[in-house]
Amino acid sequence: MPRDAVLMDLAEQAIELWRSEKQERRRRLWADHFNGRTREVPVSCAMFQGAQDLVWQQILPEETFVHKEGLARTIEVHLRHTLWRAENVPDDTPNNPTLKLWALPPLGEDELWGVPLAYESTGVSGGAYKPKPPLENPEDIARLRMPQFRADLESVERRREQVDELIGDALPVVFQCNALHNGPFEWAVRLRGMDNLLLDCYDRPEWLKELMDFLSRAMVAYHQQRDAAGFVEAGLENYLHSPWDDVPAGKEHCLSGGWGYLHAQSAASYGPDTYAEFVHPYNVPIAELWGKVYYHGCEDLTRKVEAIRELPNLREFHVSPWSQVAPIAEALPEHVVMEVHSHPTNVLFLWDESEMREELQDLAGDAGAQPFNLKLCDIQTINGDGGEALITWSRVAREIAARFAG
Repeated sequence: MPRDAVLMDLAEQAIELWRSEKQERRRRLWADHFNGRTREVPVSCAMFQGAQDLVWQQILPEETFVHKEGLARTIEVHLRHTLWRAENVPDDTPNNPTLKLWALPPLGEDELWGVPLAYESTGVSGGAYKPKPPLENPEDIARLRMPQFRADLESVERRREQVDELIGDALPVVFQCNALHNGPFEWAVRLRGMDNLLLDCYDRPEWLKELMDFLSRAMVAYHQQRDAAGFVEAGLENYLHSPWDDVPAGKEHCLSGGWGYLHAQSAASYGPDTYAEFVHPYNVPIAELWGKVYYHGCEDLTRKVEAIRELPNLREFHVSPWSQVAPIAEALPEHVVMEVHSHPTNVLFLWDESEMREELQDLAGDAGAQPFNLKLCDIQTINGDGGEALITWSRVAREIAARFAG
C-alpha cells in the first residue's frame, strides 16, 4: 500500500533523530536525574505542541504545511514541531516522536458526575464564558455519582487504520483517555465554585471534607478503571514536566510504572493551614496510585511545601516564579528534585540575555544542595521574535546548569 510521501519522510527524520546518540544522552540524563544517579542539572524549555497553539503559528506559518486538515494534518504538525524544536532549541528535552491521539468519547454534560457541567457565554466566538457550578446548595451533594471510565474504542480502531494508511508503522502511536486528570480540588471548584468553597471552609467544614473525600475516592476508582483497561502510557503521563524516565519492565501500561501529576492551583487563596486541612489529605490516595509523583503549582507554594512534601511517591516539585527556591530546598526530602522556573513573561517580553543569566544564576544558587532542573514553561507567546528568546534562554540555562552541576 502506498503511504503519504511527505509524512513518511518526516517520520523517518524524527525516528532517526530519536535513535541518535544525543537523544539517548538526554534520556539517560533525565532518568539519572530523577533517580538520584547524577548531580547534573537538566534544562527544559517546555513548549506545548497543540496544532492550534499560537506560539507555533508564529514559528511555522501556514504555508509550511502540505496537509490542511484531518489526521494527515495532525501528524504533519506533530512531526514538524518535533523537528523544528530539535534543530533550534538547545536544551536537554528529548524529542519524542511518539504520536499521541485521543481516545476520549464525547461526554454528556452530566455524564461524569451526575450533574450538568454547563457554562454561561457571551455567545460570541472567542468571547468570554464562565462555568456554572451545579452544587448551588449543600444538599446538592446527594446528586453526585461516581464517574465511570469509558474509551472510544471504535474511534481507536478507526484511527489505527487511518494511521496505517498514511504512515504504516513508521511512528509509535499511543491513545490517551483521561477525562478527570488528577486534582480533586479543581473538580470541587468546578462543581461548587471557588467563592462558595472559601466560605464552606468556615460555614460547613465537615460538608466540604465530605465533598473532597467523595471526589478523591471517585478519582482513585476512575484511574484504577483506566489502568485495568490498558489506557495508561506510563512514560507519557507527565511528559511535559518529567520528560523521560525509566519504566519498569511489565509496567508500561500501569499507573505504578509512571508519573502522576498532582495539583490544586485554584487553592492559591487558601493559606497553608487551610490547604493542609481541606486539600492535601485528598491528594494522598491519588498519589499512592503512581510510581512517582510530580506536584505542580504556579502559585506561591513556599509555605504549603510543609504539607505537600508528605505526599506518597513525591519525586519532583514545581517551584514557580512566585515561590521561593531557598526555603523550599530546605524543606524538601533530599530525593525530591525541584523544577525551578524562570519567569516566562520577563523572559519573553522584557529581558535581554544578561538579565536572563542573572535570574538563572540566582535561582541555581538558591537551590543549594537540593537536586534541581531549570525550566521555562507556560509559553503562550514568543512576542513575534521567531523563537529567539526561547533559544537564548535555553543556551544560557545550559551554561548556568553546567556551572552548578555537583
